[in-house]
Amino acid sequence: MTLRRVEFQELVDFYDHVRIPLSGLEREKRQGSYRYYGAQSVIDYVDGYLFDGEYVLVAEDGANLVTRNEPIAQVVSGQFWVNNHAHIVKAKQGVSTNNFINFLINSNNLSGYVTGAAQPKLSQKNLRIIKFDVPSYETQLAIDNL
Repeated sequence: MTLRRVEFQELVDFYDHVRIPLSGLEREKRQGSYRYYGAQSVIDYVDGYLFDGEYVLVAEDGANLVTRNEPIAQVVSGQFWVNNHAHIVKAKQGVSTNNFINFLINSNNLSGYVTGAAQPKLSQKNLRIIKFDVPSYETQLAIDNL
């Protein structure tokens, strides 16, 4: 299998500009049925959504970036809202797959790109330039179907 070394930004499109954080008080007033994601998981349910489709959420901050007790990326689909503690990416069509992106993030050591001691952070700037060895798109599809 031939691998090529690429920066993460060559594999995905970023949607961080769409996310909108809601305070606890705002969420309390807007209770609903749509999932509201924080850095690691669903933290509430609100009455609206910002995203509709399949995306990969990557934790932007939190201790789990260092401890890795839980996955730091997850594939999410449907209608949902995301605050400013998770990066939102989608695999570029014909270049990569969301499942493979999820695998890359969760199976590689990213500690060299995480900053901050008290509050670990994986900035979009750093996430964009992480280099990965990736197989062809066709191989990624075959891996996804295993």
